[in-house]
Amino acid sequence: MHPRVEITVDGVPVAGQFYERLISVTVTDEEGLKSDTVDIELNDGPPNFLALPRKGAIISVKIGYGNNLVSKGQFTADKISLDCLPYKMSISGKAADLRAGKLKERQERAWDKSKLGDIISEIASESGLTPAVDSDLAAHEYEWIGQQDETNIHFLRRLADRHNALFAIKQRRLLFARRGSGLSASGSSLGSIILTPSVIKTGTLKVDINDRTKYSKVVSYYQDADKAKRVEIEAESDADGDSVYRIPEAFSSPAEADKAARAKAKELARGEGAVSVTVIGDETIEAGLPLLFADVRPGLDGVPYIIKTARSKYTKTSGFEVDVSGRLYDGKSATEDESEGGGKGEAGGSSGASDAGGKVAPNSAPGTPATPSAFLTPRRFGRTDEN
Repeated sequence: MHPRVEITVDGVPVAGQFYERLISVTVTDEEGLKSDTVDIELNDGPPNFLALPRKGAIISVKIGYGNNLVSKGQFTADKISLDCLPYKMSISGKAADLRAGKLKERQERAWDKSKLGDIISEIASESGLTPAVDSDLAAHEYEWIGQQDETNIHFLRRLADRHNALFAIKQRRLLFARRGSGLSASGSSLGSIILTPSVIKTGTLKVDINDRTKYSKVVSYYQDADKAKRVEIEAESDADGDSVYRIPEAFSSPAEADKAARAKAKELARGEGAVSVTVIGDETIEAGLPLLFADVRPGLDGVPYIIKTARSKYTKTSGFEVDVSGRLYDGKSATEDESEGGGKGEAGGSSGASDAGGKVAPNSAPGTPATPSAFLTPRRFGRTDEN
């Protein structure tokens, strides 16, 4: 089945001449709040030049196979470029959702004995967005938390850092979920992307395994209202470390500061790693999803990554491909108990230790986190039209 792209401008499907002139459509999906983008290239020229689209037009893009098209988002056209002699038109746009409501207005307010889910829902409603919040995170209750002369975007980013979560605004939804949980724009779980050699473009798979700076301990702070001062909380990190990592933000309680320190200590104890690969046309790939490899090579198969960027590109000559870049899963965010602030134990190399109900991939490099069992199901291999 051949890949297909469907585009609408201000809610109106584009005409057939548009597709005849179409050279390529590229949608870049970024993890978190980085603005997603669309880039469209078209053949232009006499005798029938293309009409110039207006800046500010809302462009919707779907990509897939047959009638199974997946929405890649809505974008606001912000740049029109023309090449002449020879002729070409380029249209670029950024995700439309970031212009919504009060997201960039500074505010002063506070919540007492409020659940995280209620706070996020309130912020979402102010901008006409639908909240999609991880149920475990939503249940966390704050004794007190304030938004102090900061925008909603900055405040949400601060909340995400506290909970080792990811927040994004996609398709009129405000998403707030554990990193690597696979929460889609609809708020439902999409599961992992599991790649086999048959869907990997030859010569594109690159893996980097890096060492990391060693810290002996992590120090966090909480504000003691009675003593009117900041109090330190320490968490041991690496016995071989010779420096201290300090979290600059003051937390509202000893429990929250302790949780943040232990979570950061665990993160810093992990090795670092990155992966990049070009996938042959899988329309379901999105930034933020877990990424695994199978039947590629020992030491890589089963190692957990999180997709940072998914660049979906459709061209008449090459068909549909997705350029993927990912980072090593941090080992603590997707399935662990929120109240514990950590997984079930440290994972190192191929020791077989468990974390979040999973196991370390066989033959993997020292410092590789365990792959949570939730990453393994549901299994999806490559293009959905071939499954």
